Amino acid sequence: MRSRPYRCQRGVATPDLDRNPDVYEEWCNMHDSKSRNARIQTSAVDLQHLRYAVAAADHGSFRRAAEALLLRQSTLSRCIRRLEECLKITVFERSSGGVRATQAGRDFLRMARSILEQMDTLVIGAHGVGRGEAARLTVGLAPTL
Repeated sequence: MRSRPYRCQRGVATPDLDRNPDVYEEWCNMHDSKSRNARIQTSAVDLQHLRYAVAAADHGSFRRAAEALLLRQSTLSRCIRRLEECLKITVFERSSGGVRATQAGRDFLRMARSILEQMDTLVIGAHGVGRGEAARLTVGLAPTL
């Protein structure tokens, strides 16, 4: 299942980050700034960062992933670097030929994909409930003589 863009983080609406690279860059800088070091480290990782790391792994290149995500390569690279700093692991080995996940990165990316798939399921389920599609109907038949 492919991950989808999310416009909500920790209950706060975020701008249309996928369509406007400048808005995302500003948003990323604001949310990852050094002045917010007092935050719990896990709260600094959001779904956007997970999606970007998964895209980089899938494409094998920050440049190709950035093109697919309609972002600047520098923005994607900077966000992934901040993610690595926050996690205190190296997710990708970088080379002139592209990027390759480290062992720790592969473990992280496996969990990230799982989280994104679960979020897809959650969002799709919530939309279904909102449209009244998630009601349960149980039908029983009694044998007749």
